[in-house]
Amino acid sequence: MSKAIFLLTFLLGGLVLPASAQAPAPKPTVVNTTPVEVVLLDGTPVKLGLGNAAAAKGVRVGENLELDVAEDVRLSDVVVIAKGSIANAEVTNLRSGLNGHGGWVDINLDSVTLADGHRVPIRASKNKPMHDDQSTIISSSGQDASIAVGAFVIAYINGNQALDLTRLRAAGGPTTEVKITSTPPNAEITADGRLAGSTPYALHLSAGDHVIVLRMVGFQPWQSKVHVGAQPLSVEAPLAKQDGT
Repeated sequence: MSKAIFLLTFLLGGLVLPASAQAPAPKPTVVNTTPVEVVLLDGTPVKLGLGNAAAAKGVRVGENLELDVAEDVRLSDVVVIAKGSIANAEVTNLRSGLNGHGGWVDINLDSVTLADGHRVPIRASKNKPMHDDQSTIISSSGQDASIAVGAFVIAYINGNQALDLTRLRAAGGPTTEVKITSTPPNAEITADGRLAGSTPYALHLSAGDHVIVLRMVGFQPWQSKVHVGAQPLSVEAPLAKQDGT
């Protein structure tokens, strides 16, 4: 009896041996998604220019003026502010030139859009001013204050800005223009929870689904999920008053 048990144990052991001799399964590759924080330093220059759309129309005091980033801004070889991104400024004053030729447009620089859609503040001078004046001037042509294409202004990052380099690197892919308009205009826009601007406004979003929310005092919030593909989109948001009218 004991001999039979010994033989059975030996045979079972022989069956297990090939399995135990197999090479261990390879471990899955772990992708590091830990945020890598870097600092976009105060005073970093950002070259801005007037796009064709902005130059084609006259500007008025109090209106938002969109400037285009003329050159990439990089940190650790990662584009943190991409060429073509939007910078926002407010027109504060119009000054005519002699005999109606030329002139100046005073603007108050506000912010510039990062590659991941976030916005950071900018100012007009490299060194921090002693007061809150952020204004600068750019040249214009004609009595209607239409600003000539090719006019440039140098803005500067206002304050040290902590950035997530991992997120910025991931956002470096292609984007699609999404034009947001509302009735009435001047509604505040947030895209995926981040403040983007005021209507009418052109967002530049990566492919996929994005949540757009519009808010305006006296009106009900408007929200929609927008699917972004390769083709530009236009989104019109009719806002309803708080009383339902």
